[in-house]
Formats: sequence, C-alpha cells, structure tokens
Amino acid sequence: MRHAAVALLLGVAASIPGTVRAQPSQGQAVETITVRLSNFAFTPRQLQLRVGVPVHLHLVNDSGGGHSFSAPAFFAASTYQSGASPREGTIQVAGGGSVDITLVPRAAGTYKLECTHFLHSGFGMTGTIVVAGS
Repeated sequence: MRHAAVALLLGVAASIPGTVRAQPSQGQAVETITVRLSNFAFTPRQLQLRVGVPVHLHLVNDSGGGHSFSAPAFFAASTYQSGASPREGTIQVAGGGSVDITLVPRAAGTYKLECTHFLHSGFGMTGTIVVAGS
C-alpha cells in the first residue's frame, strides 16, 4: 500500500509543469528539468547543474513558432547519454513540440543560452547554464 501511495504522488508530481524529479539510471539518479520556450523567454531562465551529474532536459515549446535552445560552449563541455544531438551546439524545438536530451556536464562554468532565431535573443530570449564543480 505504501508503494502505491508513493507511486501515485510521484505520478502527480511528474505531471506538474516545471517539476524537477529524479529517475534511476544505472545506479545514479538523473535529475529531470523541464525548460519552457515561449515568446520570448526560457523558463527557468537559469539552470543550475553539477559537473559529473547526469541531467535530463525536457525542452517544451509553448508557442506556435519554432525556437532554439542554443548553448554551444555548454554542449561542447558535456557528454550525451540519450535523446537529441545538438547540431553546432543548438537544438531546434518546433512550435508546440518538445525535445529531450540526457547529458552529463563535464566542465564547471557559466554558459550562455539563447534562441538563435532572428531577433529572439534581442527580445530577451536568453539565459545561463551554471555548472558547479563537484
């Protein structure tokens, strides 16, 4: 009975937008972060990650037009486990769509995040990815 209650609570938490949850992956928990892309913002605007700790990014485009999640230096300093493969450090997310990627940050630092679509970063569609050392 206790396991059923925990499973129910986890299922409810997983359905709440922006919820961060852990999932088992080869003995290590994988943090899931939902990043919402809209006209013209990333929510959350700043991602806090740790070197060597796997993270699953669930990118959701809430708008009708396309957006990108572009962080070339961050992607170059990460190892991919599954999901999308950034092309030249950028992941395209179609209007109303979503994209998933699981990766491991390998270098501490603060990385620039932006939408590379015409004028989107100029309208404020920017953010940062902060990777803390282990």
